[in-house]
Amino acid sequence: MVLCAVSVGLFASLSLVAWGHGLLNQVVQTAVATRLSLLAIHAKGYQADPDVGLALADGGRQLAALVERFPGAHASPRALGDGLAQSARQNAHVTLVGVIPEAERRVSVVGNSIVAGDFTQPTPGGGVRALPGALLGSELADDLRVGVGEKIVLHAPGESGLGAFRVSGLFHSASPDFDKGTVFLRLEDAQRLLGVGDRVHEIAVALDDARALDRLDAFAKAELPREPRLASLLDLMSSTAWIAYATVFAGMAFGIANALLMSVFERIREFGVLRSLGLQGRQLVELVLLESLILTLGGAALGVGLGVAFVLVLGHTGVSGDAFAGAGVLSVGPRVYPRLESGDWLSPFALAVVTAALAAIWPAVKAARLRPAEAVRHI
Repeated sequence: MVLCAVSVGLFASLSLVAWGHGLLNQVVQTAVATRLSLLAIHAKGYQADPDVGLALADGGRQLAALVERFPGAHASPRALGDGLAQSARQNAHVTLVGVIPEAERRVSVVGNSIVAGDFTQPTPGGGVRALPGALLGSELADDLRVGVGEKIVLHAPGESGLGAFRVSGLFHSASPDFDKGTVFLRLEDAQRLLGVGDRVHEIAVALDDARALDRLDAFAKAELPREPRLASLLDLMSSTAWIAYATVFAGMAFGIANALLMSVFERIREFGVLRSLGLQGRQLVELVLLESLILTLGGAALGVGLGVAFVLVLGHTGVSGDAFAGAGVLSVGPRVYPRLESGDWLSPFALAVVTAALAAIWPAVKAARLRPAEAVRHI
């Protein structure tokens, strides 16, 4: 019973920790690969108040060139603004993102997620008038009831904020909300629609190796902050995860304690026989504690082994992420891959051993203090 309680507790704890790591990793990858980026350079004050007027001069070319001098770094200038997309049938509130397609392909998955058409290419054909191209998320296209080659009208705040575009392509990413509310335009078309001249609002930065982030920051000699929405999200998820971990660890501790208490109290009569045969109280306490420790270590080893094996299998095959579909920035893609980091097994393992030792002390001392005659008559 004790062996089973410890094994199940450790197995459940490791599985939960691995799931938390995998989910967090997928959230980061999905967020960075779509609208957010690993690093974002903005004009001062833009993060607190993302106003169209707070923009970087010269199209961000100087800053982008500086960033790309770092090995493995890629930069994509973006013009950003809120807008309204209107078709002949429906309309929807959207985020307008003006990009240089060739640069954007290097920092996000959008360019590689196109399922129809192309990336913001004009689409003349036959007698159809050539219009600037717009790349829409597949879910947004469904909402607007438009397809590749059809005309839409985009509205943005300001005097110049009105323009006709033709749907040049559709993309489908791991984030349904991103697909439902984003329109990509060529940078010059977005700048004209937003009325910002040649300025941009963001330079999105990606690294071939995210671990080089600190070295990039030192190289650029400038403040290149983490995307604040992603940072806040990760802090919230980490806090929530630790609450879940604490709940499972507490349940595991109580389960182990209960199993040990039952194990000791069920053998009070046996302990009474041992005391009547001359076993000292101190020796009985040591016997119970040693037995509990051996069972706990055996159960913990079994639980850790099963948990690690289970996580390795799921880390290879993945778990469906459909349950998180439509969860906005929590979108995690089609599959979540649980993973354990070095040392993840240590906390639940140590908790199991400490819990077993503490849970065994009181009943062991109680049994040792019983007079042999009373212990033998114990039911």
